Amino acid sequence: MKKLIILFLLTSTIFSTAQTKVSGSYHVDSGNPDDGGYNWILLENHRFVMATFGQVILGTWSMDNDSIISFIPSTPKYPFDVYGRYDAGQKGTKVMFDNFERDTKIYMGNSEQGIQPVLNDDANCFSYPMVKEFGSNFKDIILSVALFDQAKDLHYVAENKRYNNFIVMYYSSAVRQKPFTAKFKEGRLYFRSEDRPSSLKKDLQPAELKEMETFINGGVSGFSKESIISNLAYNMEAYGPGERSMQEDFDEESYLNYNYNYDASKEVYTAKHPEGASEDDEYHNLDTMYKYHRMELKPQQKSYKKIEKSIFSITCKD
Repeated sequence: MKKLIILFLLTSTIFSTAQTKVSGSYHVDSGNPDDGGYNWILLENHRFVMATFGQVILGTWSMDNDSIISFIPSTPKYPFDVYGRYDAGQKGTKVMFDNFERDTKIYMGNSEQGIQPVLNDDANCFSYPMVKEFGSNFKDIILSVALFDQAKDLHYVAENKRYNNFIVMYYSSAVRQKPFTAKFKEGRLYFRSEDRPSSLKKDLQPAELKEMETFINGGVSGFSKESIISNLAYNMEAYGPGERSMQEDFDEESYLNYNYNYDASKEVYTAKHPEGASEDDEYHNLDTMYKYHRMELKPQQKSYKKIEKSIFSITCKD
């Protein structure tokens, strides 16, 4: 829903008046009449957003003396983030796998037992959340994914001394965009070809500019947060950081303090005015929320024992 709103705002700005500054909106034709092309907004504070069908890229931009604009997408440092918390009632280790894809071979495990594929090769159906409970306590979490531009296997290790409940987030190559450049000339952007420039730059209207600044500035720092909040059904969006983050001056900490009582010893938020939810809709039960902390990942090229059996085996009939 959010992406559709942003695409609409970006497309609507094409009809604004032109200006000579770099900041403004641009449209680049993709050559495919069905996808709407690429819609760009460059703000004066050097933030940018690019939106096309099914994808939104946020980041920062700068321009040199030769009118070459460098775009630095806001992307996670590594393909993974690991968040953890301690649950006194949890035996062994519990892991939720977020954003994992069937077409990507990802391994997860620990240094004592080795690593194994998260998904089977012919996995073809998924449900949310993907959760696995392990009988042992993990002293570390090891993750690995094969990348096309990576000569050797690279493992990401999160050392663990206190947590037993984890959320592992995977960021695909579509999210982890590399920096790129464009030439700015006579009010247009030229990315790869002189034959296919962008539309002439258009100004943003004040109301559109204000909304886009809120979205872009929030999105640039949206990855790899120091902590995340989730309920037991792993709803990490509805209570605030998702749709409410589009509101002007939304502050996550203030929202939580106003609506919840916080038990620092257990790191649990309890709603001051519980609303409840039906038994078959625990995903929207926001009365109790749990705080997870981001764990430091260390890249290593060390070899680990590989187990062939996958953690999940999910194959459905066509």
